[in-house]
Amino acid sequence: MKFARLQRRSSRLALSAVVSAVLLTFGLASPAAAANPDPIPESFDFSDCPTLPEGASPFFSHCWVGVVTSGTFKIGNFDQEIEEPIRLTWATTFNTDTFERKTIFGGLHAEKMLVQPGLFGDPFLSAVYAKVEYAGVFEMPVSSDFQINLGVKVRLINPILGRHCLVGTNDNPIMLSLSTGTTDPPAPNTPITGEPATVARQDPQPTVLQAKHVGNAFSVPGASGCVFGGGVADWLVNQIGGFPAPAGTNTMIQNEYIVSKQYSQL
Repeated sequence: MKFARLQRRSSRLALSAVVSAVLLTFGLASPAAAANPDPIPESFDFSDCPTLPEGASPFFSHCWVGVVTSGTFKIGNFDQEIEEPIRLTWATTFNTDTFERKTIFGGLHAEKMLVQPGLFGDPFLSAVYAKVEYAGVFEMPVSSDFQINLGVKVRLINPILGRHCLVGTNDNPIMLSLSTGTTDPPAPNTPITGEPATVARQDPQPTVLQAKHVGNAFSVPGASGCVFGGGVADWLVNQIGGFPAPAGTNTMIQNEYIVSKQYSQL
């Protein structure tokens, strides 16, 4: 009987810890702001949910899926409206024995986007596509402004540039520091403000949250591997694309919908 009472108490403590963490992480303790201007996706894909670490409770661990529905991605001279969904998956786990919480990356999926006219202006390099990919860094500090630190690389795809032309790499990524609060970038950029996560829809389940993440204090490294992986055209991509691009000249703005499920429900 004593063991049963202790077990129930541990479960209540675990639940309290998880609920508090979620409220802090997503900034839902206070009323909400402006809505995402885009329609809520018809479905959310949980196929990238990472495997739970040993000891993590499937009842107190969640898989999260964030879908970026619109926004802006400006690096150097590359100024692109986000018109295709970008899906980010991660897990928040909780061990009811050790009370340890972890955040684990799941996956990043983005469609290739046609580069806007002006980045590669001459007709010789007309059809150039850019695809955002994960570059090995994902951190989500527990904070009221729902900060995400994400390392990415941008793959430039073209018959002449080949498929290995990258801006940023796993060893030297574009380090995005994204916040739903207000940024503090170096000049010439000025502060911009996101929107905290709030409830967009509760019925039908799962509950859908909405948020706007912003970042404009990050730098961008130079290109590498351009022209069939050999780097012959790195200098050309850097010259036309404006790379490397120092902090204070780049911007990421993304409107998102976010859902979660307990691992016991997957």
